[in-house]
Amino acid sequence: METTKLTTVQKLIKFVNQRPGLDFNNYGESKSYNSESREITKDRNDFFELLVFAQNRIEDFESKLTFNLTQSSGRLTLKNGEIDYCTGQYFCTEYRPAANRVITQLIWNDYRDEKEPNSSNPIYKDGHAMRKAISRRVSMRVRKNYFN
Repeated sequence: METTKLTTVQKLIKFVNQRPGLDFNNYGESKSYNSESREITKDRNDFFELLVFAQNRIEDFESKLTFNLTQSSGRLTLKNGEIDYCTGQYFCTEYRPAANRVITQLIWNDYRDEKEPNSSNPIYKDGHAMRKAISRRVSMRVRKNYFN
């Protein structure tokens, strides 16, 4: 039986696609349970929007993602070739935004490090200019939640 090695991006997608494991008993009523469930699904949609944006923008995205997750001291890391997440309070609502923040950081760093052609001068003079450039390329929800 042949085993295939997953890339870091594939591992992160698998991590984000796992079921959240909401427990109805934690909510007591269907209205709050359904509201939380919808928000978790929106977080998944945000992830794929950010992922496509990052893959199209960042040169050698796979290796930068691997490096970031390996060297990170955050809650979402890559240890021994596997995605590891340290839960804060409630895994169900945290794990997808954690993945989104990792990709957001890579996008932000890419914009920060972008230089003018044939120069060492940065294209964007400050964070405001970077946010403005990014906001033209992402949805209002992603902009509000991750680049505000």
